[in-house]
Amino acid sequence: MANTETKDALWFVTEQACCLAQATGRYTDDFRVCRATAEYLTNGDTDALARFDEITNAVKRDETGLEDFDTVEYEGKADDVRVVVTRLANFGLDLTAPEDWRAAFMKAADLVASFYGADDALDAALGRA
Repeated sequence: MANTETKDALWFVTEQACCLAQATGRYTDDFRVCRATAEYLTNGDTDALARFDEITNAVKRDETGLEDFDTVEYEGKADDVRVVVTRLANFGLDLTAPEDWRAAFMKAADLVASFYGADDALDAALGRA
């Protein structure tokens, strides 16, 4: 993988995918968007993509809807979320990337922003602020 920003984006996409797998399972369009985004972010690094699969496959779906999402909390996470949402949106705006990848990145940016309450970061990245 290329850099820390890409690794951070992959980390948040993986955490988002785990929450989706817990809430709705791994057979949804949103989960597939996270998987496609992870595939692009790993840039051919089969070990990194296998790690995404290993982590998300270990998540059990909560049929009751009563369990809290298993997310990691740490000081500065809100700032990291904003950086990652901006990064994903920037990938989504990159006209040199294939259109399907851009669409996946924009959807992933929206999923992460919505889940973590960082819609303002997405709006800023898209020039809507």
